[in-house]
Order: sequence, then structure tokens, then C-alpha cells
Amino acid sequence: MLQYFATLNRLEKLTPLRFCRLLQYFDNDAKRIWQAKKVEWVQAGVEQKAVVEIWREKEKLDPDTEFAKLAKIGVQVLPITSNAYPKLLKEIYDPPPVLLVRGKFPEANDNYAVAVVGSRITSTYGRQVTAELTRGLVQAGAVIVSGLALGIDAVAHQTTIDVGARTIVVLGNGIDTIYPPRNRKLAEDILAKGGAIISEYPIGAEPTVYSFPQRNRIIAGLSRGVLVTEAREKSGALITAKLALESNREVFAVPGSIFAETSAGPNKLIQEGARPVLQAKDVLEVLNFEDLNEKIKVRQIIADSPAEEVILKILSKTPIHADKITRESGLTVSEASAVLSLLEMKGLAVNLGGACWVRV
Repeated sequence: MLQYFATLNRLEKLTPLRFCRLLQYFDNDAKRIWQAKKVEWVQAGVEQKAVVEIWREKEKLDPDTEFAKLAKIGVQVLPITSNAYPKLLKEIYDPPPVLLVRGKFPEANDNYAVAVVGSRITSTYGRQVTAELTRGLVQAGAVIVSGLALGIDAVAHQTTIDVGARTIVVLGNGIDTIYPPRNRKLAEDILAKGGAIISEYPIGAEPTVYSFPQRNRIIAGLSRGVLVTEAREKSGALITAKLALESNREVFAVPGSIFAETSAGPNKLIQEGARPVLQAKDVLEVLNFEDLNEKIKVRQIIADSPAEEVILKILSKTPIHADKITRESGLTVSEASAVLSLLEMKGLAVNLGGACWVRV
């Protein structure tokens, strides 16, 4: 089945939204999609003109051959239909139907991810504050996500591996190429430290002016929050922040001098409502990551249960009383209470007081 996902992912005109329509129509069966006729794709909701263009590409590809190319360079295929696909990423408007992965991904702690992004052109202040805040987040147990770009991204990744922790790279080009080339050694070190490099783009895909904004939605989608440490007013980091807001994620920004061009982006974000950050604790408190290392230990020790799944479906951002949770879950009062306490320890739910709960 994975060879069909990998090969469909090579079709340039098969956008994420079109791919997801096909998956819905064909019951998540990539082999059926591949073997279907043009008319069936049209019935599934793909425009006829697009189907004709896609078919020209499709007829040149062989699923087994494409899958063998990926296996040869150690790339895993992670389709959206897999239970291992990140739940947070599934929540965004147009999640990538296929992720190509080098390294270890996903890992249990990836649920506690924070994106750290910023400009390629940096100041001493920007590099210093990025390293300081990243170090604080990592030592608390957070996983850092960024884009491997020169500047702030590279500082965030390098600081994380210097601490001996895990970081995730999201590329804006094919999974087989490290871009920019100057960060090839950094990418190798990230993999050696147990991190991951992921991309929605197939092997051979070149970076473009469109691919980087596109990949930014994945950076935002994988993370609980996005921290912009230094960026010019029209930086791609602000696109990531905007995408984070659209995906109901927290946005954080580091204030800087009003005379510094590289602080114009974060200052503008703060002016528009982003949370100002002076220390890592400011991020940890908002995301309820203060006791993160303890929560991670609990999550690793105690497996998820059907009861947890039931209650998580009931919980939302809107406070709900424990009595209502008990009624809707079908659990006893003691069972519901125990599960809620466990979810709070795992950092997945919060008791606001008065027996009212929200999902984190």
C-alpha cells in the first residue's frame, strides 16, 4: 500500500486537497486510487482538466520502482491514514497526505513540540535570545521544530542538539536534498542525535518561492505554539505565525528595539496580539508545559486507554463540568475522575476550577 501513497505523492498536480478528496472517496485505499479510471477521479471531485494533466504524469511512473528509490536512501513513507501520523498535523486545513521521513518520527514526546522560527539575516541579539530561549524550552522537555534555514532556524536546531535533545526539520524541497547545502553537516548531526527530517515533497523536488510558505503550514501544524525570535516585517517567519493562528495555535514573539529592522516582525506580531516572551517560562506557562518532564514520564509509563479516548473526544476549548463529562462518557464518577486526573498529568487536559475541564 505504501508504494501507492509514495507514487501518488509524486504527482505534482495532485494537490493535498485533491489527494484528500480521493482518499475520502476511495475509503483511504491508495491502491484503489492508483488503479481507478479517470472518470472515477472526476466523480471523486477532481476537476476533469486536472485529471488529464495528472494522468500524463501518472502513466510515466511505476509504484514499485518509486518505492524502491525511497527505500534505497532510507526514507520512510508516512501516509495520513496511518495511526502514527501526528494528530496535531491532521487538525490543520490542508494536512499533507504523505510525509516522507528520515530519522525517528514520530516519537512520543513530539506531542510537546514548539516551533522556533525567524529571519535568515540575524543580529547578535537575535542569535543570543534564540539560543537562550531554545535551551530553556528543550531543558523543560519540549521538542523543537524548525525549517533548517540559515539564521534563526539553524541556531534553534544547533542549540537543541548541543543540549543533547531532539529536533525536527521540515524541508521545503525533496527529502533527498538538504537545503541550504551549508547546513548539511547540521542535518547529519540532527539525525545522529535521534532527530528527524521530514518533507511532503518527493525526491528531486527543487525549492521554490511557493514551497517554503507551503512547508511553513507543516511547521505550525506540528507544534503547540510558534515562537518568532527575530524577523523582518516581511519575513517568512510571519507567514508561519499567521498559519499558526489559522490552525488555533499559540503565537509568541520576542520584543526588540524599535530601531532594529530584524525586530520589526516580532514587534508587529506583539502589536497584533501575539504573546510577548522574555524567558522560556513565558512559553511553558501558556502551553501548560511547566511540569513537562514529569508529564512525559507519566505518558511513557501509562499507555493510552479507550476511556481516555472517549473523554478526549468530549473535551474541547470550551469548559465542561465533570458531571457532564461523566454522563456523556458512560463511565462511573470514579472512573471519569481517575481518567481526568491522568489526562491532566499528561498535559492533555486542565482543571479550571469548579470541576470544569478543558482540553489542552
